[in-house]
Amino acid sequence: MHESVDAFVESYSRMASMDELFNQGRLLSQLWIAQLKLPDSASSFVESVILDSRNLINRGLWEIPTARFDSWINQFVGPEEEFFAACLLDHLIFRTSSQFEAGLKALFRSNLQGKIFIGSSDDELMIKLAGRQETQLRIVPVIGEKDPPTKSGPLVLRRLQRIMHIRHKWICWPWQAAAKIRESEINTVIFVDDFLGSGKQFETFFNQWGFNQLQDNATYYYASVVAHGNGLDHIAKTLPYVQVISAEQLNKSHDFFSEDVWSRLGQEMISATEAKDWYLAFAKEKGLIPNTTGAFGVGDLSLAFGFSHSTPNNSLPIFWYENETTGWQPLLER
Repeated sequence: MHESVDAFVESYSRMASMDELFNQGRLLSQLWIAQLKLPDSASSFVESVILDSRNLINRGLWEIPTARFDSWINQFVGPEEEFFAACLLDHLIFRTSSQFEAGLKALFRSNLQGKIFIGSSDDELMIKLAGRQETQLRIVPVIGEKDPPTKSGPLVLRRLQRIMHIRHKWICWPWQAAAKIRESEINTVIFVDDFLGSGKQFETFFNQWGFNQLQDNATYYYASVVAHGNGLDHIAKTLPYVQVISAEQLNKSHDFFSEDVWSRLGQEMISATEAKDWYLAFAKEKGLIPNTTGAFGVGDLSLAFGFSHSTPNNSLPIFWYENETTGWQPLLER
């Protein structure tokens, strides 16, 4: 009996020691997170950025509910976290509904028009899509077999149909488009999307529906309102017969952890590497590392970019990810 009690006491002591070590480790982690050497102007910078952000929201230039903004910003506690939050907001690119629709119009009325109907009138494409005369062209949303109906591809298609007056007959689902190509009913496909990030998701989509086996049977255009250079390079390499058109392009300079960004934000006090290390530790503590994207978003693009209707998963999860366990609330809609 005494041996059992002694064993229990010893075991409990070990457990207590482990808990103490765990708590000490967590404390050290928190102390380590707080080691950013802030610029002298950090406090005024934080105040200025938060004030500017609220003004953008109040003027409707950021379509973000005020309560949602308050919930997000209040999760950052202390000078270091508040400064980092201000840096995120300062670098954020947010496209409103009207800006997104303007991008769609530009995409179809000029960029795409010039690719498909070279030398013809500026309205040739829209005349065909709005008319009743038979055409071998179809508009197709980018949506995978397991994607939910809320995926941005169908949403983009609905908006496009409304603002450009496209007849429903010239729109179809990807599996329908593949079947029509096989039956020689159509010879031109325009895939529509809001954002091209790493390019790997589009490649998966394209191959999933069998378009890669029909590359000689049709001409393919991928019309994405916004495209990142990494995605453009990836598609050019893996699907060279797909022509990509966009209204807006992003590049390496939009990486939140690029040297150019932190030479401005850090003011020679915080390097890009230090900022990235700090963020990774913070993301681990707050549970902001989704299995599907990692800490820095799909393709490690580390973007600070969002639309009013959704946020690309190439953006940093700190903007859009919700963790019920840690209670983290997102700023943007996913």
